[in-house]
Amino acid sequence: MKKTNTLLASALMLAVLSGCTDATAKLKDSSTVLFSVGSVNVTKGTVYNMMKASSGASVAVNNATKFIAEKEVEVTEDMKKDAQSTLEAYIAYYGDSFTAYLEQNNMTKESYVTDYLIPSLQADELIKKYINEKFDELTARYKPVKATVLTFTAKEDAEAALSELKDGSKSPADAAKGHNSSSKGDSQIYTIETSLDAMVKSVLTSAKPEEGWIMTASSDSSEYAVLRVDKNDASTFKDEAVTTLSSITNVENDSTTFWFKKYGFHVYDKTIYDAVAADYPDNLVQDMKETPAETK
Repeated sequence: MKKTNTLLASALMLAVLSGCTDATAKLKDSSTVLFSVGSVNVTKGTVYNMMKASSGASVAVNNATKFIAEKEVEVTEDMKKDAQSTLEAYIAYYGDSFTAYLEQNNMTKESYVTDYLIPSLQADELIKKYINEKFDELTARYKPVKATVLTFTAKEDAEAALSELKDGSKSPADAAKGHNSSSKGDSQIYTIETSLDAMVKSVLTSAKPEEGWIMTASSDSSEYAVLRVDKNDASTFKDEAVTTLSSITNVENDSTTFWFKKYGFHVYDKTIYDAVAADYPDNLVQDMKETPAETK
């Protein structure tokens, strides 16, 4: 099975990255018989076409992602340690079944770390690298701020907490606890994509740290928020901002498109093209129009 998977991956990469005149990737030795069941012969071509239809898109996208990550992200000592820790955790949890899995796929523990775990960690870093490269643009779009927000259902509770916070007699956590709020009082990163009332988000994105504690009603006045913008310059909490931005679906999708455009990902095989279009639309960059920024 390992050899068949390798054959599929190799053929798919040729289909993805080079031209096929008939828009269908084929095997030269497709008629080679792999095994027989009674009078029925199963050939390489039969297995290849079945695997291409069922997993061709994922193999193509995963192989391309691995290629891009290897070019863009350096393997660090921390990655090596994380990969080794993950391997040890798998062995401890799955025991003999994991060892059997490796043997069935002709893999050693070392090759599993090198060929799978480390590339996965490299791929995870692509979005962070994208955000760092586009940091000013993304912070202008998503407006991250570091703020403390307490929510209350009663206006009287919100006003009492606001008074205590303004005179410094209570911490945010104590003010919340003392006035029927479940808010923890921690300073967090908020963006325009954060699940928060629209009015509260509007105040967060416009308020400044020097204004201190502010009280505002929610859009329908069903709740009241007492908030303080702790930092509104994303460069002063960049690492936290990058982590928060990386959890936004649109940022993740844009990152994928950015890297696949940079490396000219192109699918020629019709079967794989249709599958990628259906399951990985952000990766299928060949038909996307360039943005004004990209044409400069």
